[in-house]
Amino acid sequence: MDAADTFDAELEHRLRLLEDPHSDEAVLAPLPARDLWLAVVGLVVLTAVMLWWGYPG
Repeated sequence: MDAADTFDAELEHRLRLLEDPHSDEAVLAPLPARDLWLAVVGLVVLTAVMLWWGYPG
């Protein structure tokens, strides 16, 4: 199998997973809660810094 065949096989496998809502296998692993919370905190901090920088007191 060359790279194109491997890619095509993986693509077909993922498309079958997307089309089958009753499959026990996920296309991607669920996002860990820690990563989600870090993203939320990061966005809040970034927004606060940008507001502070854009509207100096």
